[in-house]
Amino acid sequence: MSELHVRQIRAALEKELRAHIDVSDVENRPLDEQMNIFLTRSQMAYVLMYLASVTPEDAAKAITDGFSDNGIDGVLYQASERILYVGQSKWRNDGTGSIDRGEMQKFLKGLRDLTNARWERFNDKIKAKSPDLEAALNDASTRIVVVVAYTGQEPLSMEVGQDLQDIVSELNDPTELVTTQILRQTNIYSAVAQGIQGSPIDLEVALYDWGQVREPYSAFYGQVSAADIARWYDQYNNQLFAPNIRMFLGSTEVNTTILDTLQGSPQDFWYFNNGISALCRTIRKKPIGGNTRENGIFECHDLRIVNGAQTVGAIASAAQKNPDSVALARVSIRLVSLESCPADFDRKVTRYNNTQNRIDRRDFVALDIEQERIRGELQLEGVAYVYKSGETLIPNQSGFGLDEATVARACLQTDVALAVQAKREIGKLWEDITKAPYKILFNPSVNGPGVWRAVQIVRQVEAELTQIRTSAQGRERLLTIHGNRFISHLVFQCLPKEVLEAHQAIDAAAIRLARSLTISIFQQILQLLDAHYPDAYLANLFKNSGKCQHIKNIFDS
Repeated sequence: MSELHVRQIRAALEKELRAHIDVSDVENRPLDEQMNIFLTRSQMAYVLMYLASVTPEDAAKAITDGFSDNGIDGVLYQASERILYVGQSKWRNDGTGSIDRGEMQKFLKGLRDLTNARWERFNDKIKAKSPDLEAALNDASTRIVVVVAYTGQEPLSMEVGQDLQDIVSELNDPTELVTTQILRQTNIYSAVAQGIQGSPIDLEVALYDWGQVREPYSAFYGQVSAADIARWYDQYNNQLFAPNIRMFLGSTEVNTTILDTLQGSPQDFWYFNNGISALCRTIRKKPIGGNTRENGIFECHDLRIVNGAQTVGAIASAAQKNPDSVALARVSIRLVSLESCPADFDRKVTRYNNTQNRIDRRDFVALDIEQERIRGELQLEGVAYVYKSGETLIPNQSGFGLDEATVARACLQTDVALAVQAKREIGKLWEDITKAPYKILFNPSVNGPGVWRAVQIVRQVEAELTQIRTSAQGRERLLTIHGNRFISHLVFQCLPKEVLEAHQAIDAAAIRLARSLTISIFQQILQLLDAHYPDAYLANLFKNSGKCQHIKNIFDS
């Protein structure tokens, strides 16, 4: 069936993408070579259409295959989802084999160059996308999806798979920002068979301890095995989610917590997680199981998840690492039937499920009496300090908020790990207001004017880095963005004690000193990075306490 599948994939590519894929750069080559290049490019575009739910036109614009492509055949940045797809495509007419090691090595070298913004090493197609790619690399929350697509039947060889895993592990140290999507013939054929938009997702859902709501609209609720959720995601990926909710965002603060629970205490997952909500065109209970509420099988037609995308994605991610642990977890799920609902009910359910009853870690900071004391001290100085969610500064008012205060206090500490944590996941610093690290940053010895002064110094560092950024390119520019907390930390360590401990507002002399130190430290850190971490992905390097401590030790020596 291999050659038949390849022919059907080829027919789908011709139908969907012949009018969109540019092959004008190879029009002087033999016809069979032109066709092979079209199929390679259109396969990459088709896979991007499938994974990212983009139009044929947008997918075709993402194709970068050509002379001096540095091994990268397609790049697509979805700013709204903060996802950067970087892909390699290999067309095999006979439907055999996979990606050879040389092809993978070339691709991985290009991936390193791309994550370090070395645009001079790429062709004009990628250079033309550099503004979008810069935006992706500048955002520390960007999730990179490495896509490898080929029409061969064989999985990647052990050596090729290890090469890929090595660089993914390196880029993911310390937080998981990079994932892989390996699509071989079976996967591509499945996408072709389903159609890009995807036929309705029909699932048999096994519910435990289930219940039913009959009025005014029919719904069922209960527990579902986390392993089942992982299988759903593995089969349908982002098609599982309603079009107007967020996709899985990767290693965010909330998702990291979900992963920790799934891998550390899966039996507690149901108690800790809010669960999933899904809409179905129709729901029918199968006779198996009888009337008992202990378990039941439900036929769900046209299922779409409208709340819980992060839970689903985190479960799938955890299942790849530790399937046995995930199999022990259960998840709350609510299945709403649209069979007798008003026409716009699905949109309302989607909207309100994603906007109501949200609480962040920072909300608990409002319970700390030290925050109110700091606010009162600053009020006497004519400086506004807002630390409760929902509070905002009045326009043109002199003041700052909890985020700025936390960053400044973290960067001020002698332990670089706190500055790194402020960059990596600031919410961890508010996780428990009764103990460290929160108590290191905010305690009875911390005074309001001192916090304000620290905030002002960080602002000066940021202002100088912004100025440097106006003329910086490539890695230098990335350093101004991702290294800002680390550089602020070093500036604090270099400032004289009298500057740090003064209670009056920051003066012109202190501003000049902070800015000159920022320039000097920036230049030194850039040299150290080139010497010791020439290929490191800076968005993650400055979230790694060990590497930042290493750089600091060299800087101090």
